[in-house]
Amino acid sequence: MTVFTVHSVESAPEASRQPLEELRQRVGFVPNLAGSIAGSPVAIDGFNELQRALRQTTLTGAEREVIGIAVSVANRCAWSVAAHSAFAERAGLAPEVIEALRAGKDELPDERMDALATFVRALPRSGGPVGPDELDAVLAAGFSQVQVLEAITQAAFTTMANWVANATGTPLDAALAGKAWHGAA
Repeated sequence: MTVFTVHSVESAPEASRQPLEELRQRVGFVPNLAGSIAGSPVAIDGFNELQRALRQTTLTGAEREVIGIAVSVANRCAWSVAAHSAFAERAGLAPEVIEALRAGKDELPDERMDALATFVRALPRSGGPVGPDELDAVLAAGFSQVQVLEAITQAAFTTMANWVANATGTPLDAALAGKAWHGAA
């Protein structure tokens, strides 16, 4: 099996160091996923820029993490489910919502978050086309058309991270070990 290097700021290619340092300052450490992506300066720069932009959305941190967990479960990405579970906790998402998302439940105990999760889960399941029921439900739950577009962008960003983690076999960071995920029930 091919092994991908998980770079630190110091071991990364020169053009990858600044984006990794920004991530370290923003997150508090360099996640192994970012270290894996840093093998390509273009990839880590794009990852970092999109993550920075997504922090400016009108979605709350908790809503962004609902998207992160829902999409990561749909893409069967253990690394990302663990990371987004930890970030969701920090963002104040209710523990029962986090657990329902991690378990792959089709219905969440929060109606607004349920509509959001249902909408973004439809994206990887369908390859992009989303039915009118999911779209109508997310809009009826109070999300604006702008937020729907932001949710799609967050889902695309999460999918990129999922694909990298799954393809490279990114090891789970020690800081995330308490959130390890072994698949939905």
